[in-house]
Amino acid sequence: MRIDKELSHSKRRDEKNWRVFFHGYYDALFRHACHILQNEEEAQDIVQELFIALWDNHVDIENTEYLSSYLYRSITNRCLNHLRNQKRMDERLERWKQEADEEASAEEFDSAVHEEVISRLQQLIAELPEGRRMILQLSMDGLSGEEIAQKLNISITTVKQQKYRAYQFIREHLGKYWGIAFFIFEGAGKIV
Repeated sequence: MRIDKELSHSKRRDEKNWRVFFHGYYDALFRHACHILQNEEEAQDIVQELFIALWDNHVDIENTEYLSSYLYRSITNRCLNHLRNQKRMDERLERWKQEADEEASAEEFDSAVHEEVISRLQQLIAELPEGRRMILQLSMDGLSGEEIAQKLNISITTVKQQKYRAYQFIREHLGKYWGIAFFIFEGAGKIV
């Protein structure tokens, strides 16, 4: 019965009483929140959110018996929840930052390996016998086997054999990085 009576009473809000209530408690609650949060803007937000919740929930402000302790306990709890959530967010941000740094490091490593493979590949191509090197470079320039054969006036079989031997030589010297070189060959013309 008392709840119904309080609800019906609170529905008939008196704005003048709410202003008096707000101004009577705001400064003290704000200082209390500042003490906990050590941040005036956050403290102001927390206190304002509490007053909005009180207004929205039709709290009976004339029942002052427990109101003061309720307000301080509410502010304390809201501040602690805010700090806990902020700590979680800071931890998430730190974790995301570390993951981004690790990804950047992995990308930098991949880029460095790629550049090293290209440099080594250029050296290996330079070591090839002249005819084999020319066939490989023409192939990397995008010419087909038949076009290379016509341009150099050799058979298509010779072109295929020389390309195969060039790839075999490079594969032996690059070892596990052969796959990167193969993609470079597929990308035609990107290394020389």
